[in-house]
Formats: sequence, structure tokens, C-alpha cells
Amino acid sequence: MTSSLIPPSWNASYEQWKQTRLPSLLEKDWKTAFSDYPWISFTDSPFIAFSKPLNLSRIALISSAGVSLTTQPPYDAEDPFGDHSFRIIDAQSPLPSWQVHHGHYDTSSAQIDYNTVFPLDILRQLAHNGNIGSLAKENYTFMGYQPDPRLFYEDSAGKILEGLRAQEVDAVLLIPG
Repeated sequence: MTSSLIPPSWNASYEQWKQTRLPSLLEKDWKTAFSDYPWISFTDSPFIAFSKPLNLSRIALISSAGVSLTTQPPYDAEDPFGDHSFRIIDAQSPLPSWQVHHGHYDTSSAQIDYNTVFPLDILRQLAHNGNIGSLAKENYTFMGYQPDPRLFYEDSAGKILEGLRAQEVDAVLLIPG
């Protein structure tokens, strides 16, 4: 993306936090590490009211749960600074072999049924029943643990946005992990 929505003043706060909390991050002492994390505050939102009927809309699925196919590299759940990459999941691909790699939430339900964090089967059924117009061919996943969101925003988010625009997606269902 060409310009960052992340306030420039945040950069110094983050770097100071990172330097101070590096030992806690490396020890995976999340409570201590994030006790004084410099959360970003936004004063506005790019929200746009949705006016198109759902039964005529193309919907994309995006999940921050760390889901990927076994044919794709797993997310690096061990990196104390997160994994800033993303994966594309084709809506028509059968998902008999999927994996979940995320070290910052209880993935036990997701390990049993990916629909708990990436409800692809449910959206396919909604499209089949005519409740939504269609499901985007390409849907996206990433690992939501991003202490430094600049890397994800400057690389992955722009590519995901390009993919959504190319598919003429009307709305996105964002599922947190």
C-alpha cells in the first residue's frame, strides 16, 4: 500500500516497547510483554454502509485464525513478532487436508472443524441456497498475531485488497482467530 494508516507517532512507541519487552516476548510471557503495549487508536473508520442485497452480492471470507492447506507452508506460530504472510484458499477447493498454526489462541476447535474459524462450507451452502449471490473464488487467511502491523499492512494487506477488487467483491466476512 502506498500510505500507512498507522500514525507515525506510534513507530517510536512501538520500538521502545519492543526493546523493553523483547525478553518477555522471547520467553512467551505474553501477560508481561503486552502489559504496556502501545495500542494504536484510530479516530475515523473507512466503513462504508452496505446497500446491495446479500442475495446479489459476492462475499469473500478472510480469517485471522492461521488456517492453511497442507499444500501451503504453515504459519510461523513460534515467531515472537508474528508471521506477516497470508494464504489464498480457493472457494472450490476441497479442504480435506488443512492445518491451523497460531500460538495465540486455543486452536482445539479449529483443529477439529475449520468452519469454526474459516466457515467456507457454510458460505458455500449460503451461495448454493441463494442467500448470498456468490462466494469469491479466492478467500484469504493470515495469522492475526501482529505486534507490528506495519509489515502486514505494507505488504500483505495491499495484495489482499488487490485480490478482492479484482474479484469484484461486494463485502467481506472477517473471522477473527
